[in-house]
Amino acid sequence: MQSTEFFFGVRDMVLEEWVNAIFNTYPFQTTGFLRTSKDPFANPVADMTREAASTVYEAVSGWDKKPAEVRQAIDRFIHLRAVQDFLPSQAMLVFYLLKPILRKHVMPAMQKAGKLKDYLDAESRLDTIVLLGFDMYTKSREVVAQNRINEIKNQHAQLVRWAQRVGGAPQLDEGQS
Repeated sequence: MQSTEFFFGVRDMVLEEWVNAIFNTYPFQTTGFLRTSKDPFANPVADMTREAASTVYEAVSGWDKKPAEVRQAIDRFIHLRAVQDFLPSQAMLVFYLLKPILRKHVMPAMQKAGKLKDYLDAESRLDTIVLLGFDMYTKSREVVAQNRINEIKNQHAQLVRWAQRVGGAPQLDEGQS
């Protein structure tokens, strides 16, 4: 039996547990909606989470996934959580929630079949995905921060222009706006 078959046999069960664990990281009032609404337009967060979880699970399992497809799945997880009010550790937690589920459903069967090394390789793939995800998270947070800075600069410039029109503020030099 190939190693991927161990993962494939419990795929749906593991994915359901993992997605529910991810949903549990959201506030209580949000969790019910994420679980119950299956409409991708009414509930895009849940839809993106399920889709990304499936791709990441397949990559961790050792199935032949294109690197661009895996990057896109990771990016969906990370970008979504980077714009939400999560600490970096909470944002990256989504990946680590998979490990205990794999250890419960996959590791015992693989260990019994003498394929523990293959299982540990899968966990190493997950660790690599986490590192890639952390780089993506950092970049997403930098973009969010720069957007906030630009917004504040624009608001300040608008206030200065308004004050100049009203006549209550001194004129600024060209380089000060």
